[in-house]
Amino acid sequence: MTLRSAALAALLMAFGCGGDSGGAAPKAGTTSASSSASAASSKRAAVTGKLAPSLGPPATLIILEPQNGAELPVKTEPAIMDQAGYEFLPAFLIAQTAQPVQFRNSEDVLHNVRVADAQSHEPVFNVATIAFGKYEHKFKAGYYNVSCDIHSNMRASILVTASPYTATTAADGSFSIADVQPGQYNLTVYAGAAPVVRPIDVKSSSTDLGLVK
Repeated sequence: MTLRSAALAALLMAFGCGGDSGGAAPKAGTTSASSSASAASSKRAAVTGKLAPSLGPPATLIILEPQNGAELPVKTEPAIMDQAGYEFLPAFLIAQTAQPVQFRNSEDVLHNVRVADAQSHEPVFNVATIAFGKYEHKFKAGYYNVSCDIHSNMRASILVTASPYTATTAADGSFSIADVQPGQYNLTVYAGAAPVVRPIDVKSSSTDLGLVK
């Protein structure tokens, strides 16, 4: 069962299509969160754990969300969705609210990028991407469908969340999220009909959650 088939319904409930994953998509079992200033990094924690099989299959999406609504760092480097080989790469991209998302055309072919809210179907933008061109946009939190009007087989999805702390589980259910500010969080698992939430306390240096059931 893939992330797209297992978590789509839950993502639409909580926040609001083809090519192989690549580019800026988070590698299974690792974080997509970036570090900020080096002086602050030493005060942040690495959060590790292993998701019980009953909670979700491999490649399950996990997001850490602060319980007290604390302001989280916004990633400054762009999340990238490329157009190459008549595909969107990656086909599923995770980005942060207010983080720039860059759409690139890496081939000598005219494409376009049409983005709509996955739940309301309200259009967000529709722009042409000339050969080797790019377009940048900052999204609000939500789940979005991406398509190319010129090549109807090109489809992808974007999940935008306020938290920079996201990961997908590896084949054995393990995950790791780096540079997390210490504090109390909800660990939210998106793998079934509804998200599963587990409260956690992230301490400085490192926090091993063990088996999350």
